[in-house]
Amino acid sequence: MKTTEKLVSFVQDTSYRDFSREVIHQAKRCFLDLIGVALGGARQPVVQILIKTLRETGGKPQATVLSHGFKTSLLNAALINGAMAHALDFDDTHIGSIIHPSAPVIPAVLALGERLKSTGKSALEAFVIGYEVETRIGLGLGSRHYNRGWHTTSTCGRFGAAVAAGKLLGLSSLQMSRAMGLAGTQASGLRLAFGTMTKPFHPGKSAFDGLLSALLAQKDFTCPPNMLEGPKGFAEALGDDDTNLHRMGKNLGEKYQILNNTFKPYAACLLTHPTIDGVFELKSRYHLKADDVAEIFCEIARFCLDSAGQREPKTGLAGKFSIYYCAALPLVEATAGEDLFTDKKVQDPQMVALRKKVKARIDPALKDTEARVTITTQDGKKYSTFIDKPKGDPRNPPTDSELENKFRSLAIHILPPKKIDALIEMIWNLEKVKNLGQLIRLCH
Repeated sequence: MKTTEKLVSFVQDTSYRDFSREVIHQAKRCFLDLIGVALGGARQPVVQILIKTLRETGGKPQATVLSHGFKTSLLNAALINGAMAHALDFDDTHIGSIIHPSAPVIPAVLALGERLKSTGKSALEAFVIGYEVETRIGLGLGSRHYNRGWHTTSTCGRFGAAVAAGKLLGLSSLQMSRAMGLAGTQASGLRLAFGTMTKPFHPGKSAFDGLLSALLAQKDFTCPPNMLEGPKGFAEALGDDDTNLHRMGKNLGEKYQILNNTFKPYAACLLTHPTIDGVFELKSRYHLKADDVAEIFCEIARFCLDSAGQREPKTGLAGKFSIYYCAALPLVEATAGEDLFTDKKVQDPQMVALRKKVKARIDPALKDTEARVTITTQDGKKYSTFIDKPKGDPRNPPTDSELENKFRSLAIHILPPKKIDALIEMIWNLEKVKNLGQLIRLCH
């Protein structure tokens, strides 16, 4: 059986009743985290520009833009909400495939689900299936796809959005394979965009394109059904010699990738998190202050410096992709939340001076979740630590309470406390929601 056929069979044959309690609960955690970071990102300039531009171009009032409360077309809502969800770069990550998996999929599910008056159970079902497909395609492509400059969230996220939307629409197997083909032929997104508004545009456009793919396929828009594995298709064009189509279909329906999800405790590139944890640990253990430090030496994985190597960030957004700023920040602050990634903070003279004391070196033996941090003090003392299970990692996951606290810290600027409480309660009971519009109405 070809790869696309395996994935389509999984999508068609799998339903909510096949999921374990653990998978269902993790999916709810993803909804809670994603909606929280979307609300937190609702006033970001990238969102404001998208809203202004898309309102000027029009669109039937079919689905709601989170936080802002107005309705626009299905596709425009998916685009804006997808960009909003990634605007802070605070959303979840599947480290094995190097994908932010919820940002392309949940906005497509919310937009279409609102239009169809889908149940919460259907939304959870579609999301878990979309998550599984996009991350498996990412795993199959291999790390060199990302290393060559492709933003995997963008290239693979379209598949997740397409099959999730297709599941809600009840597409046939042929229509589902065409939806995947349409997602594959639209795949794009380059890592040069990191640190600019275009990075959050990627998952927004993936939600848009994935949803469009499913809607077109529903009307029998033709497309090669083997776009994923066919000659001159997605895997051949965007893959490399470490691409393995077999990995995409291995143990489908047995081991769900959503259980490998990472939730971010810090509002920066995930690859900086082991270093942030390391500095926090040394600061706490040895009672270090910024003035005590002569040097912060970080040994990190290759992808960390590759993705977050900006030496002299000038904006808060660029600071999220600067291992130098991220390593310096914990010595001054008690956390690394969104409010600390501002233009003013990044350009603060104390932070500029401190990040200049940061040295970073790639250790090829280190995994993406690992870092070794050594702080040298002004009197010549050296303190070191090694981080291999950073906060938020599946091996060191946040509690439900911690995710709720993160949600509240982001939503408080948008929603009144009573509405926040009601929204959290509804997400934890999403399978009981009869109409997804009930959830949407609490998001503005």
